[in-house]
Amino acid sequence: MMQKGIQNLALKQVLGFPLQDCRDYRFIREELGLVRSIRGIQDVKDFISIIGQPYRLTEGRVVCIRSGQIRLCVNLIERVLCAGQLVVASSGTLFEVVEISSDCDFCMLAFANRLMEEERPVGLLKTYLQGRLFLSLALTAEEEERLQKIFVLLWEVLHDEPFARETVTGVISVLFHQIDYFRKQGLSEEQPKRTRQEDVFEHFIDLINRYALSERNVSFYAGRLFLSPRYLSTLVRQVSHRTVMDWVNEAVVQEARLLLRHTDKPVYQIADELHFPNPSFFCRFFRRMTGKTPYGYRKEQ
Repeated sequence: MMQKGIQNLALKQVLGFPLQDCRDYRFIREELGLVRSIRGIQDVKDFISIIGQPYRLTEGRVVCIRSGQIRLCVNLIERVLCAGQLVVASSGTLFEVVEISSDCDFCMLAFANRLMEEERPVGLLKTYLQGRLFLSLALTAEEEERLQKIFVLLWEVLHDEPFARETVTGVISVLFHQIDYFRKQGLSEEQPKRTRQEDVFEHFIDLINRYALSERNVSFYAGRLFLSPRYLSTLVRQVSHRTVMDWVNEAVVQEARLLLRHTDKPVYQIADELHFPNPSFFCRFFRRMTGKTPYGYRKEQ
């Protein structure tokens, strides 16, 4: 049976559907969408597959689960999100909804990175804009109530005429500051402060997420971080007990798994998209990393 492959999910795409008028539950523009309840996407399922179809997010998401639960795969890792959980996922995240309980409800914010280009992002918002963040927090009743108030404020501001762009981006910044505060509150007070090496390593991982498919040279990442290749190699090994190339190869093999599992593209095309010199080189690499050939892995799936 032919698979549909990995599809992009974008606000612009949803705007192109002949949807019903649903002003009470959703607000959508090309750069931003806010859904107040699952009722706001009920008619969307007539145009896209909600269950069992892998998507790559064109815009990131902030989702607050109000009731029920959602079972999904995020970058091939299965997760169960329950009532009282908050999820933040950057653009580029690959997800597939496996199951949604009948009593599930949530509110969801989606926005393009370019919406925040006038802001000076710090903390969690900065990490979000750098790509492929997936954060899940269990909220207390008080924390959930406070976030709901921010969602309500954002909903009201979105309906101002004319569109109050600066106010909207300001409320989104407040939302991320509040989420970051809750995240830090959940950390142990005895946890030591982050070192400079850990900060550099975090920036290194951001670069891996963005460039690993095309850049596989230590010098490239060292140059982006204004470090010598030798120092970067030493730092990465000290912080993670792994090498720079271990991280690069892991990102590449994850993308290869996604393409083999969710598309019918021939192996030679996947090898080309992942910038391998030829299919044989790709097959040897994949087998070395996974213990299986690309054909064997695809057959298992």
